[in-house]
Amino acid sequence: MQSKKAITLALLAVTVFFIYYSANAAPLIDDGNYTYIAGMQWYNTYDKGLEAAQLENKPILVYGWAIWCKFCEKLHKETYPDPRISPILKNDFVLVAVDLDVNKEDAGRFAISYPPKLIFLTPTGETITEIPGYVPADTLLPILEQIKSMQMSSIEVPHDLPRTEDHGES
Repeated sequence: MQSKKAITLALLAVTVFFIYYSANAAPLIDDGNYTYIAGMQWYNTYDKGLEAAQLENKPILVYGWAIWCKFCEKLHKETYPDPRISPILKNDFVLVAVDLDVNKEDAGRFAISYPPKLIFLTPTGETITEIPGYVPADTLLPILEQIKSMQMSSIEVPHDLPRTEDHGES
């Protein structure tokens, strides 16, 4: 009889631990319109982000990610919450999080086949630059500052630039 009690208590303890760990380990929350990553609100779709960027005249950061991506988790825990990075992202960019497993339309639109991928766009949706893979805060900071300091109304992106796929890169 005591072995049944011990097994029941052990199963109860494992269940409580699993529920507690799952609730505290979840790096983000999604409410249908927004994803919350590193304490920041990110639009779930490019179209919503583009609309906001045009209204606010802010550049867009499209972030391709997936829940299973270890380097995405590193961005969530180390790069985005960095006290030098977070205020710039919150105040000077429109943030769009494209979950590759959920938003296949936008993942395809931006050719995001493997996360993480950061794509910086003008308020009208023209590509400024792309960063495939993980980027530490020290590397991301000067990129953010440079994009932030650009006069958004004067950015002209040539349409005849070679694309990365033309060079066999991915």
